[in-house]
Amino acid sequence: MLEVKDLRVNYKTQHGRPVTAVRGVSFTVPDHSFVGLVGESGCGKSTLGFAISRLLNVKRNEVSGYVQLNGKELLTMSDRELRKLRWSKIAIVLQGGMNAFNPVLKIKQQFMDVMRAHGKFRVQDMVERIGYLLEQVKLDREVMEAYPHELSGGMKQRVAIALSLVLEPELIILDEPTTALDVVVQRAIVDMLQDLQRRMKFSVLFISHDLGLVLEVAQRVMVMYAGDIIEDESADVLLKGGNHPYTKALLNCYGDPQSEEVRLVGIPGAPPDLSQPVVGCAFAPRCADAFAPCTLHQPPRVKTETGSICCHLYTEMKGGSKIGN
Repeated sequence: MLEVKDLRVNYKTQHGRPVTAVRGVSFTVPDHSFVGLVGESGCGKSTLGFAISRLLNVKRNEVSGYVQLNGKELLTMSDRELRKLRWSKIAIVLQGGMNAFNPVLKIKQQFMDVMRAHGKFRVQDMVERIGYLLEQVKLDREVMEAYPHELSGGMKQRVAIALSLVLEPELIILDEPTTALDVVVQRAIVDMLQDLQRRMKFSVLFISHDLGLVLEVAQRVMVMYAGDIIEDESADVLLKGGNHPYTKALLNCYGDPQSEEVRLVGIPGAPPDLSQPVVGCAFAPRCADAFAPCTLHQPPRVKTETGSICCHLYTEMKGGSKIGN
């Protein structure tokens, strides 16, 4: 469904020194799959999602690489062609999506605006479609007559997800869709997303900083650090501890609720300054297992039985096969 190769994003700055937010990322999202993307704040997750969906301001950043959706190249596509694909083929739910509604229009009108912009629909058909989608996200049909300020945060986020489905897209990018919600509402929305994805057969790229949450819903998880994907594995492998030291460190930030003594271990240091060239492994200054090659050479991508990893330690100790630089 989605194929990304060597995607790079450089943000232009007032000082003339670009910030490389995404550094040569490559991955695929198969049909009818639920793929997670996790990492610390500032690692480039949202930028990657914006670059794929062509939502970045071309005057303030440079995007290069290859992004193909069902055989169609998105980065070189004209605005007119891209407009036809949005909502109908690819949709995105933003991190602040629940605050993105027009406050002076009813929910029904905001759905209708999208539908009218992408086709000719009878009013009766639009109302029926809106009611159906609201029911799919566990809301009453009457919600369509409400204004955004009349809904709770969880209800608005459900409406935002329903809106992304209005034209039955094949791929939905969810950028931190549960960040501003309490854990009870998060659980309800995650369960709802899983159910919708299974029944409607669309693909999902689920972006979050919460590795525990992503492991609950995704079939495959990509771990991002300093603008690059350093581990791409099945959720089952990561649940057992993962391979990359950064993945293990993220997992150690979660305490075992079943143990008698719960211990939370943070990750020392801070991510690198991406306005400066990254030499060697970007995680090396924070990694307890780093050795000489880590500070000198960028680790190659190594294939594992169920995914891939970028780590000198793994290459040396596991004897993996190199599949790229």
